[in-house]
Amino acid sequence: MTTVEPRPVEALLGSEAASLAAGAGALPTWRILLRRPTFVIGAVICAFWVFDAIFWPVLVPYSPQNAVTTAAHLAPSASHWFGTDRLGRDVLSRVLAGAAPVLSVAPAATAIGVAAGTVIGLFTGYRRGWTDDVGMRVMDAMLTLPTIIIAVVAVGLLGRSEVVVTLVIAVTFTPLVARVVRSSVLSERERQYVEAAQIRGENALWILGREILPNVTGPIVVESTVRLGYAIFNASALSFLSLGPQDPSPDWGLTIAENRPFIETQWWTVLFPALAIASLIIGINLVAEGLREARSR
Repeated sequence: MTTVEPRPVEALLGSEAASLAAGAGALPTWRILLRRPTFVIGAVICAFWVFDAIFWPVLVPYSPQNAVTTAAHLAPSASHWFGTDRLGRDVLSRVLAGAAPVLSVAPAATAIGVAAGTVIGLFTGYRRGWTDDVGMRVMDAMLTLPTIIIAVVAVGLLGRSEVVVTLVIAVTFTPLVARVVRSSVLSERERQYVEAAQIRGENALWILGREILPNVTGPIVVESTVRLGYAIFNASALSFLSLGPQDPSPDWGLTIAENRPFIETQWWTVLFPALAIASLIIGINLVAEGLREARSR
């Protein structure tokens, strides 16, 4: 009687396993990333603002909230590098302190939105059928709702707070991330390593968590970085529309809104907070671009 020796998993996976291990789904190594100028520049910018958001109380030259009416609307000078606003508050101090509320909302909103979108994308892409149809139609319906409308309704029901802004941004990001993850899962589910896991009798949760998810981590990380940039912009926009933190918060969007009437005569009160928002978003986008370039090698 002829006996058949059991074949190792590597044999079941075939040549695709080797290409997949170093392929499109894998994250690039730090050595590769550090050779990408776009990534390094972006990482330095982001690191500066993260450091500032944590240690701003020891970095600011003046209190960002205490009003000094006798020093109102002073132009940039040696004593006030970015000038002062209508209440005599130091603009440089408010710009430095303003990183904290933005970076307490945007990363949390991004994490929630990416986590929810990843779960939905994994299950809809793997299950297909009615699960995919219903899930994607719900995601399509959510995409039709403007962020401003969702924010107005949420603020009307729950009030103004950083938690509400975080949840609003997370809800708007969920369908976008779900579509990206679903697209990657649709490609991965046809690979031989998934078929091998199914032959071994693994359940769907095990296959999604141990087989497919590690191989779609690369696109998820890149998408998360891109979403973080949008989260910062959206958080600032909602604050600008008075749907976020309120005065005397040094939030950048709120600072721009408060000083907008004086933009022609006291331009520095609007310019420097706007440059802070732009620099952080540019830094994050450079990191995302560096990740894309490294993964495409």
